[in-house]
Amino acid sequence: MKYIFATLVAFLFAQNAMASYPVKRESNPFSGSRFYVTNDAGKHTSIIMLHGSEGGSEYYIDSEANILAAQGYQVLVLCYFDCNRGLSDPRQTLADIKAESTLDAVAWLRSLPTSNGLVVIYGFSRGAELALLAGSLASTSSNRPDALIAHAPSDVVNGAWNWSWQSPMCWLCKAGIGKCPHGTPKSDYQWNPTCAGGDPNKMDRSLGAWTIGGLKTSQDDRIQIEKFDGPILITVGEKDEVWPAEQTKRIESTLKKSGRTPEIHYFPNGGHGLRGNDEIARRNLVLDFLKRVR
Repeated sequence: MKYIFATLVAFLFAQNAMASYPVKRESNPFSGSRFYVTNDAGKHTSIIMLHGSEGGSEYYIDSEANILAAQGYQVLVLCYFDCNRGLSDPRQTLADIKAESTLDAVAWLRSLPTSNGLVVIYGFSRGAELALLAGSLASTSSNRPDALIAHAPSDVVNGAWNWSWQSPMCWLCKAGIGKCPHGTPKSDYQWNPTCAGGDPNKMDRSLGAWTIGGLKTSQDDRIQIEKFDGPILITVGEKDEVWPAEQTKRIESTLKKSGRTPEIHYFPNGGHGLRGNDEIARRNLVLDFLKRVR
């Protein structure tokens, strides 16, 4: 918590020369989503922020959403799974998520009287995967985003996920309580049926987490990001411990071979989530990119 607060304060000080507007929260038609807008009568660029595998009930990206709204953007933190979860409710599994729902949000934002017509999709981790996937699917002038921003994206479709699968409470020793000491192989444990998410060992690992046109995707399907011809900003830590930076390098290669000119920034000492000065630099890159979106 101290790190998050210090980073936020440093970022705000770094931006103190920029114009700042009061922010308010407005209603929106997407369950579990939050919509932060500049409290004035102007027309603004819209941003769809996509959370990661933690789910939409966690507010990790809302601090940055408020900062962006204070800089003159209207920001929809779009919940695409695990929405409206209470403190004691079970986690929803990231599976069978309609990828096109992000494009529905693009069309809704563009239709608002407070919109200047520009919409940017901005995702993190699994949200970055979804941002690139949605960009590759856009087919009409109403649902096509004007630009994409992705931090720590994947170049392929990934499978289902639930954070409960990582919890020691959700795995029982097959030999009985107290029979599996520290370091015991995972094969000696079985799923605790009282946990949310279902037994991951019984899931079809060939399937991706998203659906497109009502059809299930396959895990490791390449995201055809070259189909998106607008501006793209990608940031990634070269020491990412979750998704290797090589995935971003493959995305960069694919785009350049297709004649695109993406903006790619690698942080040599950064992990999956950036910290300190790296995170401040990343957010400044985002603000600079957004200013140039036309």
